[in-house]
Amino acid sequence: MNKICLTINGSQFEADEGSTVMEVALANNIYIPHLCYNPDLVPSGACRLCQVEINGSKLALACRTPVEDGMVVDTKSPAVDAAVRPIVELIIADHHSTCSGCPSNGNCELQRIMAHLRIDRRRVRNLKFPQEKLPLEPLTPYLDYDSNKCVRCGICIQTCEKIYGASHIYYVNRGYPTKIAYFGNGTHCDFCLECVKRCPVGVLIPKQ
Repeated sequence: MNKICLTINGSQFEADEGSTVMEVALANNIYIPHLCYNPDLVPSGACRLCQVEINGSKLALACRTPVEDGMVVDTKSPAVDAAVRPIVELIIADHHSTCSGCPSNGNCELQRIMAHLRIDRRRVRNLKFPQEKLPLEPLTPYLDYDSNKCVRCGICIQTCEKIYGASHIYYVNRGYPTKIAYFGNGTHCDFCLECVKRCPVGVLIPKQ
């Protein structure tokens, strides 16, 4: 496989031709915020958080942008911060619950993004929070779903379709009320837990 050279945040790296900016960055311990990216799945770019600046002139999604020889990537430019930070803050404001008591507390991708961007929780509190905390919903006989914290990344849907080979999980509604649902009565779920393992914010909770 052909090798190419590119620069990320001022450092030069060698990469396989056909790799994405995200793959090369993560392989070299350069963190790029993301919620919908998973190395086992086809990148969808749904969360829009992995934006990087290419050659000092345009923003692109790192998960869907193939590397090119001589490419210069900046993951922390003012333009990147201005594009990504408001999205993250709105996602945080849309959460009904605090991190306390969450099964993913300490292992949550959204927490990692907040730390990476140094998000000020006090500022985010001034944004509009949802007024009603919704109860857990039974997704299948084996799983509960917490719509309060769901970021609509689609990883669970992709996992069920691409990894497990079924299409049991899907989106319902549009806009703000969008949530995850299960097709049928849930009896087809084999409790493989692959969707639970890949959920970046822990909204799928196995029943005890």
